[in-house]
Amino acid sequence: MEFLTPWSALFVAAVALPALVLLYLLKLRRQPLRIASTLLWEQAFEDLQANVPFQRLRYSLLLLIQFLLLAALLIAFAQPVLTGGVQPAGRIIVLIDVSASMRATDVDPNDPSQSRLDAARAEARNLIDNASRADRTAQIMIAMFGRSPRVITPFQSNRRILLDALDRVQPTDEQADLAQALRLAEAFATRSESDDQPPMVVLISDGGVGASERAAGFNLRAGRFRYVRVGQDMTTPVDNVGITAFTARRDFESPSRVDIFARLTNASRSAIELVATLRADDADPLPLIVNLPPATDATVGERSFTATMELPEGAVLSLEHNHEDALASDNTAALVLPAPRQPRLLMVHPDDDADADPFLVDLLRAADPAELIVMTASQYANQAVAQTDSSIDLIVFDRVSPAQLPMAPSLSFGAAPPTLGIIEPTQTGGQSVLSWDRQHPLMQYVELDAVRFAGFGGFDLPAAGTALAWGADGPIIALLRTQGVQHVAVGFELRRSDWPLHVSFAVFVQNVLEQLAVGGGAVDAFGFRPGEPITVVPKPGTTTIEVATPVALSVAVTNPGAVTLPAIRLAGVYGVVGAAPPFDTIAINVLSDQESDIRPVQSLRINAESAEAGVASDAAARPLWPYLIGAALVLVVLEWIAWCLRARM
Repeated sequence: MEFLTPWSALFVAAVALPALVLLYLLKLRRQPLRIASTLLWEQAFEDLQANVPFQRLRYSLLLLIQFLLLAALLIAFAQPVLTGGVQPAGRIIVLIDVSASMRATDVDPNDPSQSRLDAARAEARNLIDNASRADRTAQIMIAMFGRSPRVITPFQSNRRILLDALDRVQPTDEQADLAQALRLAEAFATRSESDDQPPMVVLISDGGVGASERAAGFNLRAGRFRYVRVGQDMTTPVDNVGITAFTARRDFESPSRVDIFARLTNASRSAIELVATLRADDADPLPLIVNLPPATDATVGERSFTATMELPEGAVLSLEHNHEDALASDNTAALVLPAPRQPRLLMVHPDDDADADPFLVDLLRAADPAELIVMTASQYANQAVAQTDSSIDLIVFDRVSPAQLPMAPSLSFGAAPPTLGIIEPTQTGGQSVLSWDRQHPLMQYVELDAVRFAGFGGFDLPAAGTALAWGADGPIIALLRTQGVQHVAVGFELRRSDWPLHVSFAVFVQNVLEQLAVGGGAVDAFGFRPGEPITVVPKPGTTTIEVATPVALSVAVTNPGAVTLPAIRLAGVYGVVGAAPPFDTIAINVLSDQESDIRPVQSLRINAESAEAGVASDAAARPLWPYLIGAALVLVVLEWIAWCLRARM
């Protein structure tokens, strides 16, 4: 315990305590009167014992009560505080978990509307109130975190501003990343003015923050740490079934058939049987009975299942289960399934060639595109490039370098795109491919050991370029990303290599079609996680992209090739006005093992030490003067009762 103003209290005590004693020592000076008897004055007998100014101090219940009353007021004036957490005038960084699991409504069985986040706000208010009463100069910073941390208010001592900031702490369906939040706390802890005590970092969470990648646990380089747990206690069972995986893919040989995979997890201690229902727009729902095993101390119970649906057109797939539990966000999931469509291809060849390379044309036609357009370089340059690019999924340039990179993905052979320089070859004969990036999706299953080429040295790549294969003089296959569009360049001419004679060439072209061409790659249903960036392609002529979320989002189109939407933090299916299909509808899903496991965590490992759960009020110095003032009021009542009893005697 410490006293914030001890010297002021001592000064007042030096005056008040002697004055109180002096009042009981003084002898009342009375005028002498002749009376018949003193028996009627027994109550005033003490005042008649002496006729000197001072009398001997005797025991008095009133004196004792008044002494205790004055002592309580003097100690309260000294402002005593319990410093179980931070020291007075310290700094506190409050990190509030706003991830999906904090939306669980299992805090109070009598109030199902109260969530764990509501309880976290209440804990933060208690901390602010205690810190403000203990010391009005105490500095508090409030931040919330899910996928990424965000500062609500920097270090602030104004209680009203801090309480208003808590009202801006809103729930999300994101997955909690405590490591990112602690890095934010470190930055503000080291940036702030130095004092005797490092700042206290207070985490208010249910503990569902995942596991650290470090064996020593989460790392906090600056500041002390305190963990405040909200939610059910460790002995109360939780109840939650969550959808933690949901994928769908069209069959390669039969695109109308869709293969679906899903996984559900059970965080409760009892086995659960439920019905999971698959839906695809207006198609008949597909109910599935799922039996989930109970959770153990080590893991949650889980069950996976697969299903097949016939969907010749595009659709929004949804999965939901009928088990009512504490967390509703992970009870449903959705995916956007594009319609099966083959790509539209454009091939551009030199003007001096009457016909395009027949081998390359045959290979592109073998991919069964929706359309293959062949034109010369002059014809391509004379057409409206923007209009042509908007209707083409992939442009193949054979020994042609366009004046500018198109807005559609492209594949070039034997020519450098405008942003790439060329390194002259150091040898005139045939060359071999020295190495290539076998892990890159464009180079999967592509073998180049036996490939020979001539007439090309290498590319001089810019910072935005990625080398996929290397020759003796530099990169010979490269990938460029400009304005959200990918362009693949093969430096040597096909006619001056034996690559077309190898199976790997057909594999490479197929990889490019699947990865770059919108139609050829649209075989997977897609969805997003809350808080992650989403890029959509606007329709031609669109100036604004709008997202129909609970809080309307509007983004100006500055790049006709791609628009990145603001982070959407709540799960759901949203319409995107102005975006080209299939991105005119987006699905946001929790799909997190970490968030669906809502079992509270009693301790976290920070800096190789275990941080046990506590309460937020312990994180600030707790003032004692309100209790002393209350005791003084009780003593005032007791004094009045004692005086009344004495007066009646």
